Amino acid sequence: MTEIFVSTDDVKVIGGTANVNVEVDFGPQGDRGNLFLVGKGDPNTVTHSTPLQLLDLYLNIQSTDSDYLMIYQLQNLNGTNQWVETDKIITDKFSVIRTVVFAEGSPIDDITFKLSNIIPLSLVGNPVAENFNIQCTFSDPQNPIAHSIVIKAVTIEQGTGDLILPISINAVKFSGNAWSAISGTYKVHFLITVV
Repeated sequence: MTEIFVSTDDVKVIGGTANVNVEVDFGPQGDRGNLFLVGKGDPNTVTHSTPLQLLDLYLNIQSTDSDYLMIYQLQNLNGTNQWVETDKIITDKFSVIRTVVFAEGSPIDDITFKLSNIIPLSLVGNPVAENFNIQCTFSDPQNPIAHSIVIKAVTIEQGTGDLILPISINAVKFSGNAWSAISGTYKVHFLITVV
């Protein structure tokens, strides 16, 4: 047993506890799944070399599959162990490199992004331009380029019904000892995040 003597000047611990009891027998008995597997395709059609237990998890990394980035859990349904979809990993980032033609500091046409390429539309209600943070960099090793991005209102593309995020860029380059509006073709790297 611990004995403590307290005075106004100091604290002294004279001894430690004789024993400590930790009780961990809560919940149902049995083995628990502890594996997180990664594979290509639906786990119900993939051969697994590792012994599996109920509640193991599996991530589908087959990028061409409709269930890409789906997380499955091994569950017992009606006496049969099978992988069941639980959730999908969703990224909130989109990156792309575009070739853009500029005239007098602005693109000739708006630069457009299909919203379904950025985030699954089932996860958003009514997307507006303020929901997106757009950054870009120019590939021009010879001259520094300063720019600002103008994010325009989300529109619906006629014919397809796709939601489109149009943007424009105002850009100037520093050459010699002066700034001037850019003209010509530039490769522009875009990073779009959802905020």
